[in-house]
Amino acid sequence: MIDHSKPADKRQLILDATGRLLALYGFHGLSMQLVAKEAGVAAGTIYRYFDSKTSMIKALHGQIIHDVAAELFRGYDTAASLRERFDYLWQCSWQLFLDMPDVLVSKYQFERLPLEADRQQMQDLEDRVFAPITAFWQEGREQGVFKEMHDEIFATLTFEVCADLAFKQLAGKLTLTQAEIEVVRDASWAAITL
Repeated sequence: MIDHSKPADKRQLILDATGRLLALYGFHGLSMQLVAKEAGVAAGTIYRYFDSKTSMIKALHGQIIHDVAAELFRGYDTAASLRERFDYLWQCSWQLFLDMPDVLVSKYQFERLPLEADRQQMQDLEDRVFAPITAFWQEGREQGVFKEMHDEIFATLTFEVCADLAFKQLAGKLTLTQAEIEVVRDASWAAITL
């Protein structure tokens, strides 16, 4: 049977399959054979686009980071107040996690990649793409609204809480109402502000 897919489509099929499988099996359970089968391509086809499993994972990570940032910053208004921006970012993150569960699960996998996967390079990409959030934290500190904390602590007290609750909701462990979501969001705000 002749495959009429365009090369770019095959690359995307491979990345999509990698994302689904990474969410299911983790990095160590991911094999090129499994990805090929899930993507509907020959195993050798993967090597036309990626020279290793690590390079494939890095490409997936980059795509996810850019996709999430595009959604997150689509309606982000730097002229809005710190509180308005925080509420927007928190609510948008919540919705993104619920709408893209594979991305949420993959997030946890990326954080636990083995050293050979070059986590620093991946972190550098995240730092560049999510620079508006870093600027947001800095602006809050400079205005005396936010506590003096490292950016990772801000993220842990806000967006990590959001991600963990979304994960629990997706797993059926809890179902939050909009009012409860707002209470948690407000608690996150209270945790970072003076």
